[in-house]
Amino acid sequence: MLRRSASYIRRHHLALLALFFALCGTSVAAGKALLPGNSVGSRQVVDGSLQANDLSRKARSALAGKTGPKGAAGAPGATGATGATGATGPQGPRGAAGQPGSNRFAALDADGTLVRNNGATAAARTDVGVYRVLFDADITGCVYVASAGQDTNPLFEDYHLYTSRTGTSTVNVDVFDEKNNPLDRPFFLAVIC
Repeated sequence: MLRRSASYIRRHHLALLALFFALCGTSVAAGKALLPGNSVGSRQVVDGSLQANDLSRKARSALAGKTGPKGAAGAPGATGATGATGATGPQGPRGAAGQPGSNRFAALDADGTLVRNNGATAAARTDVGVYRVLFDADITGCVYVASAGQDTNPLFEDYHLYTSRTGTSTVNVDVFDEKNNPLDRPFFLAVIC
């Protein structure tokens, strides 16, 4: 049967092509005659089948939306993810040398007597465990460190020292035992600028 069909097509191929074109032409003509313009609606269109070029210019411009005034910025978008850290840059030039540091210190006995010092002009015990040390310069940009100790004899005792500053040149030292009771004890004080 396949041989007969192939033989038939070979002998009548021109006639079959003519029939094909004749039927196509009449179906297009029938479609134009039976369907008025703009008669295809959403019922006849399969969802997702239309492309932008299937739409008129007017329809495409309506879908594009309105543009803002010329030069106007739109709303900012969401912040993107943080990028990878870049390579470390070259080291910058060395800065100018600063002012030389000045270190001041004081060694006090339990009664507030100034035993040794550098830059301390006066010292006093103002109450039980409360000492004031006055220095010869503005020390507001310095740090103050007090430690338990005495200059002449060993000292084996647990007590705590707290420092603060009054004015621009006075360091306060408060001494407490392990139960936070004030007591008079010797100490060393360093002012590091």
